[in-house]
Amino acid sequence: MSNEPLYNAIQSFYHRFLPFFKQNELSLVFTDERGKILFSKLLQQDNPAITSEKIFHLIPEDFLLQKQKIPDNTNQVFKGKIVNPELLDSLINWYYLVKPIQNNQGDILGFLFIFTTEQEFSQLLTSLIQPFANIIEEDVQNKELQMNLNISKDFFEIISKNSQDGILYLDKYAKVKYMNEMAGEILHVNPQQSIGQYVGNIVDFEPVILSVFKTKKGYVDREFIIHSPNWGTLHFIKTAIIVKDDCGHFAGVVDFFREISRVRKFVTSYIGAQAKFCFNDIIGDNKQLRECIRISRLAARSNSNVLILGETGTGKEMIAQAIHYEGNRRDGPFVTINCGAIPRELAESELFGYEPGSFTGADKKGRPGKFELAHGGTLFLDEIGELPLTLQMKLLRVIQERQIMRIGGIRQISFNVRIIAASNKDLQKEVQQGRFRNDLYHRINVIRINLPSLRNRKEDIPLLIDHLNRKLSNKLERDMPLISSSFVNPLLKYEFPGNVRELENIIERALNLCENNIINSQYLPKEIFDTQFIVEPSSMEENKRQHILNILAQTDWNLTKAAYKLNLSRPTLYHYLKKWNLSKQNYYTR
Repeated sequence: MSNEPLYNAIQSFYHRFLPFFKQNELSLVFTDERGKILFSKLLQQDNPAITSEKIFHLIPEDFLLQKQKIPDNTNQVFKGKIVNPELLDSLINWYYLVKPIQNNQGDILGFLFIFTTEQEFSQLLTSLIQPFANIIEEDVQNKELQMNLNISKDFFEIISKNSQDGILYLDKYAKVKYMNEMAGEILHVNPQQSIGQYVGNIVDFEPVILSVFKTKKGYVDREFIIHSPNWGTLHFIKTAIIVKDDCGHFAGVVDFFREISRVRKFVTSYIGAQAKFCFNDIIGDNKQLRECIRISRLAARSNSNVLILGETGTGKEMIAQAIHYEGNRRDGPFVTINCGAIPRELAESELFGYEPGSFTGADKKGRPGKFELAHGGTLFLDEIGELPLTLQMKLLRVIQERQIMRIGGIRQISFNVRIIAASNKDLQKEVQQGRFRNDLYHRINVIRINLPSLRNRKEDIPLLIDHLNRKLSNKLERDMPLISSSFVNPLLKYEFPGNVRELENIIERALNLCENNIINSQYLPKEIFDTQFIVEPSSMEENKRQHILNILAQTDWNLTKAAYKLNLSRPTLYHYLKKWNLSKQNYYTR
């Protein structure tokens, strides 16, 4: 503890009782807990110097070294007569009294010395020194309290001014005692002008904090949605702490609240709801893939809905992340939901959220849906073709109105979300067969991106193998091995039903099995060599013929689509069909 409160307290005490000390020719000395003199007032004429070394011998050693604490409620006074001239020669035959000064915990703060020439007055002072000590102790404690209060006030001001939470302190009458700047910003009120006012008079809605004044019970992290006539919907996460006086009676409430948008931003950051891929991460020189990336870059500049179509494993989410990452929503969350991976009965609550107690097994606090969590960013609806028709209708309405209502809720919650949907199905065919709503299809199909399968961009396989070898070697913390042509060539003939994801698994498997620095064909899975997946063209002509047949099969012999995928004109495609005597009928009957 600093000596300043002690010094100030004893000085104040001396000046307060100066007439008494002068009238009775009393001298006063005050030391700290180790005998160092902090204050000395000697009234005798020769005014001798009393050093700490000399005064040290008047204090019992156990107390001086604080080997023990003085028991509570003990009037401990040490007294005696100075008879040793070597100690204090100018105070020889003077009487002295010593009283330890303590704090509330019984620790010794210092020692009060009073010197007198008369033995009778020394006996009188024995009864007075305890009240004197009480006055000093109380003064020291008050000064310490004031000092701590000042420090606490400064500390509180620093915390409250820099807090991202609104902080509101209300007395037992619900009048504002304190409000920080963030609280004023959230509530749209002036903090200084609000001091002393009833909380219900400073806002244009019924303050939810008033319920605490009725129940006298606080709460932690409770969600509130409030309608303000002037400011619209106010959405908070709040914590209310009850304040009690020394007698344990209700004395007010401290209210901490944060806008839901800040909470969402923290949550999405915490759970990793951020895009990590950009367009430079997409590997390949295939012409159709480059066209997909070109369209995706254009899509990144807008907020229009995007539909990505492609087989499983072609990198639909990677394209979606790149669109978000390089768009104007990059600082917002990127939230993904796989519509085919959640049970149908839970899909609605996952998308739109639910209120507390909405259904059996629901979280008691309720839960926001993916649309709320994606506010200000992008919501990626993967495998949207798996949604049941009833939910498709609700999804359409939500996308149109830009508002959701939680299950069991009564209020609409607005959101600002960019929709990117993806499917491995032909959604046009799904619409024709009644499994996907036509109006929802057109709502999400503003910008469409058709990702090519890996078997239609086989020129990219060597590039992908090299990239995945480097990436996965680093992941597995091993030296990057050499890839032999015996490993690559069979992959160039393989049809890859699992696309790039399957290729990545093949490379990772080989890296785990390889015990030397060369990966060759022995590390390929058996199915790569299965003849049903191998194309063995006898010539360049046969290779081209087989490639065209594959594309025609994928497009169900839609010649316009096939020509687009082959990057051929329709007359050129007709030329090849005539040349090789190919038709849909003889293809399926062969």
